[in-house]
Amino acid sequence: MTKIIFVMVWLLIFFHQTPLYAFKVAIFDFDDRLEQPLTTAKYIEEKLKIQNNEIKVDQYSGKKDTALSIKLLNQLDNSNYDLLITITSDALVIANHVIKNTPTLFTNVNNPLSLGFQTLGPPGRMISGASYYISVEKQLAFYKKILPGLVKIGFIFDQNNKSKKVELPEVRKTCEKLGVSYGIEVVASVEELQKAAARLIKEGVQAISIGSSDLLYNNISVIIDVCDKSYVPVLSFNKNGVKNGAIAALSSDYKLMVDKLIIPMAFKVLNNGISPGEMPIAFLKNNLIFINSTQAKKLKLNIVEEILDQAIIIK
Repeated sequence: MTKIIFVMVWLLIFFHQTPLYAFKVAIFDFDDRLEQPLTTAKYIEEKLKIQNNEIKVDQYSGKKDTALSIKLLNQLDNSNYDLLITITSDALVIANHVIKNTPTLFTNVNNPLSLGFQTLGPPGRMISGASYYISVEKQLAFYKKILPGLVKIGFIFDQNNKSKKVELPEVRKTCEKLGVSYGIEVVASVEELQKAAARLIKEGVQAISIGSSDLLYNNISVIIDVCDKSYVPVLSFNKNGVKNGAIAALSSDYKLMVDKLIIPMAFKVLNNGISPGEMPIAFLKNNLIFINSTQAKKLKLNIVEEILDQAIIIK
């Protein structure tokens, strides 16, 4: 009898400590950020393991290479992962065509309706996720609060970023709808940025807005001097642009998207067996305002208190 009790206790301890099954999650980022600290992928992994420290998470990069990304996503789709999480619009466009077997969530993407989806409701199949999309109309309304006399604005887009497919046509349509004059420049490299900004300034724009792209908002410093000399503020669709010298941004926050949207969706898939395709595409209800106070002072801009009270101030 004593031996039976001992064996039962040992089995209880063993099975309590050793899960019958450990979930496998793959995180795929189109951009090459595996060696960088504080990435969205690393944040997702950390948050997944806080809720279940037995989850096995593997991170992959497409290294900004479409052919490599197609090959890699095909391999991941046949590797028995319980969940795939993709990062960036570029990754989503490829995954939406390639993935056939693996439940998939996406994050850090622009408007899904311009990236191959027919509905923001439950999209079907086995893919859904979270989008940072904010309409250009909202962006322009925000810019006019920052710069009340704004009647002509320039935009710079990254030729190689899928977000251009969403933002550039919407900029044209919205500016024409609202009667706002605009200029557009499309660049393929950092080396083209300063000349693009100079051309827009020569056209008489009162401000320049940077589209969604690491290439652009991580290199705003390249155009700051030429813009400052003409007292032309730089605005951004992303908060990282404000950290690098843009005056302001109305932006979704990637970490908040993970906390409030992606992690709850992930555990619905893993714990409850719900297909991502049964979940509506998610958006943050409230977007954040970011203001670069140092740059605002340099250009002698008086931003209204209503905006400053709501803003996250970056110096």
